Formats: sequence, C-alpha cells, structure tokens
Amino acid sequence: MKITSLVLLVFGGLAWLPAAAHADEFGDVSPTREPSLWRWDLSGGFDSYLHTYALATEDTTEAIAEFMFQGGVQGESRRQARNRWRLRAEASAGTELYRQRVEGDYRFRDSARRDRFRLLGRFWGRQYRRDTDYSLSSDNVEGTLEARAYPLVTEAAALELRGFAGILDYRTPSALEVDYRDRGLGAFVRSRGFEGPVWGLGSRFARRAYPDSSAIDRDSWSLEGEFDHHDLEGRGLRVFHKSQRRVIADETVRPSAWTHWTDLGGLVSAGRGQVFLELQNELWSYDEETGAFFDSWRVDGALGYRWGDLLGEVWKLALAAERFDAGDSPETYNQFGLRAGVESYGEALGGMITLEYGRRIYRQGDVVLGTDALFPEGGETLALYTDFDYWKIWLMATWSVARNLDLDILANYEPENHAENTDDAAIGFASVRLAWRP
Repeated sequence: MKITSLVLLVFGGLAWLPAAAHADEFGDVSPTREPSLWRWDLSGGFDSYLHTYALATEDTTEAIAEFMFQGGVQGESRRQARNRWRLRAEASAGTELYRQRVEGDYRFRDSARRDRFRLLGRFWGRQYRRDTDYSLSSDNVEGTLEARAYPLVTEAAALELRGFAGILDYRTPSALEVDYRDRGLGAFVRSRGFEGPVWGLGSRFARRAYPDSSAIDRDSWSLEGEFDHHDLEGRGLRVFHKSQRRVIADETVRPSAWTHWTDLGGLVSAGRGQVFLELQNELWSYDEETGAFFDSWRVDGALGYRWGDLLGEVWKLALAAERFDAGDSPETYNQFGLRAGVESYGEALGGMITLEYGRRIYRQGDVVLGTDALFPEGGETLALYTDFDYWKIWLMATWSVARNLDLDILANYEPENHAENTDDAAIGFASVRLAWRP
C-alpha cells in the first residue's frame, strides 16, 4: 500500500497548489479568489456475483455475496482557474474484502485558457478477508499514471505528447495472477473547439514487463485515429480505429501478432425517430498459429430504431448479430438476437433497462478424435461447443429516495440454454447501494 499512499501525497500536493500559490506564479484569470469545492458521500449496500456452469456431469453454481460500507471525498477547483484539478479518494469495508481507490486530474492552462500540461492518475487497492469465498485470491494494488504536454496549440488543433506508466502487483503472484509493469510514450494531433467534427490521430509505443514471467514480456506499437461528428440530438457518425503490433520476448511461449480494432456508430433521422447502427470489429493475426493462439475475426453490432423524447422516455428496438471466425477451430459461431430497451431520466427516478434474446450456432462444435489405444475404432466425436439460446439483461437505475439520498441499482444477467442440458451456463452481477451525497 506504499504506492497508494504516495499517490495520495502527490495529488494532495497538486490539489493544494491553486489555493496556496500566488496569481503571478500559478495565476488565475480572475483576481478574485474562490474556495475550491469539496464534498463527501457515504454508501452502503449489497453486491452479488453468480456463475453457473457444467463441471463433469453435475451443474456447479458459484455465488459470492458481500455487504459493504463505503466512504468517499472529492474536491475540485473552480472552472476559471488556470490550475484546474480534481481529486477523489474512497475506501470501503465489506464482508468479503477491503477496497481503496484514489484518482486525480491536474491541468495547467495558459492565459488563453488552453491546456498546456495535464497529469492523470488512478490507483486501486484490494485486501481479501481470509475466511471468505475470495480466500484463494491475492491482495493486490493496481494503478496508472499519465502525463500529457501540449507544446503546440492553435485554434483548430493541438499536438499532444504523452508518457504513461502502469502497475499490477500481487502480494502472492501465481500462474493466474501475474505481476506486470507498463510504460510507454505517445504522440497525437487532436482537434480543438466546439464547432465542427472532433478528430484525432496518433501513435504510441508501450512496453509491458512481467517480473516473474519474462518470457511473455512484450513491446507494442500502435496507430489509432478517431472521428466524431454529430448534432445536439446525437445524429451523425462516430469512428474509432486502432492497429497494434505486439512483439513477444519468447515466441516459443506465445507468438507475436497483429491486432486491429474498429468501433463505429451512426445515427440518422427517420420519421419520428432515428435509425442507429453500432458495429465493432476485432481481428487477430499471429505470426505462427498454435493450439492456444490462433487467427480470429470477430464482428458484432446492432441495427435498430429509437424514438421518444430525450427529456422523457427513449425507446429502442434492434436486431443484434455477432460472428466469430476462428478458421478450423470448433469455436467458430454465428449469433443473432433481438434487443429492446428504454431509457428515462426523471427527477425522482432515472435509468435504463435492456433485454436481448437470441441464439448462438456453432459451425463445427464437435471434434473427431484420432485412432489410438483409447479409441481403437477411431472417429470418436467429442462435443466441445453446443448451440444455445441466450438472454442478456442489463439494468441501471437511480431512485431519489429523499433529498441527498439515492438508491443505486446495477445488474446484469446472461443465462445460456444449450442443446445439451449439461452445457447450460449463466453469469450475473447485481449491486444495490443506498448512497448519501450531502
């Protein structure tokens, strides 16, 4: 926990600067000094995780439930300050584990109120109670720290230089819980201003080192770009693409690869509503395919229609589809579904609920075993994947029970009904918390 304490100290010092420094050194636009805004909150509630799956010939259900209490404090500078900052720290104690989180954002702006330097950080700490269902997991700390500088800024665009570092550290590392260290550099050109499309183009280099598994250390180079142009009602086009080259230290353990990721969204008017398209594309290409690492292509998305009042209820209905192509692997499948949802954000009650029902069909879920001592006749078939119907349920809601008192609900449940009953599976999460935000 020394890292978390250090980050609290760093961002605590940054938070103190605007209030302590003179205007001629860390100056404000206005000579009138206003106090920064600090607020705190308390919450308590119940979290539950559910995972049902087939183990041998019997169904197995893992359920972990936790009652927890959390306190947090958050502060931020006034918007007119040239030294803008925000800091939040929180800690919780539960029946399963303890958690800590601290995150901060500091930025320095010039006299024209343009960003010139920015520092962002997020750190988490977790300690598991030894007499709970989490007892096989290890205590850990995780965090990222990123610095951004803007040496060239115009009215239309800015050059952004980045340096970043990350850490994941387990008290007791294992084959499934591996420590790593990240560091890297990046350069981007991004648009500025509130008029016209938002766009950006850049590249970054990153290095990840595994102290206990140096054979899988990797270097990566990536090129990414984004474009977003829409009106106040959300009509328009959004595109993000990233291509990355990963080079592994020991390619006999894990082969190097190219990966490409694209995220696209669009919205156009149609009658009293809008037609929307959501599409994600992911492609992996390995230098050498192995049993565990093979070339694959996954594309999924939804095409639908939404209607309603943005200040009231907004309804959505869509056709969803997904395709995973893994070559000769039996994991290759097609998936189709129907998705429906509603969003509503009122003064007392707001949130969204989405339901999706569909079916996944494997192209070749079976594998044929060769002739050997166990299967003398050969041609024995083993079913690795079976087709199934599925449900996906998402729920997020906030109910204002009283002044400064909210009930927050977050839930997700995804059951699978397979052709073979022994393959049935389900995974879910639910969180119900009562939060007091004075």
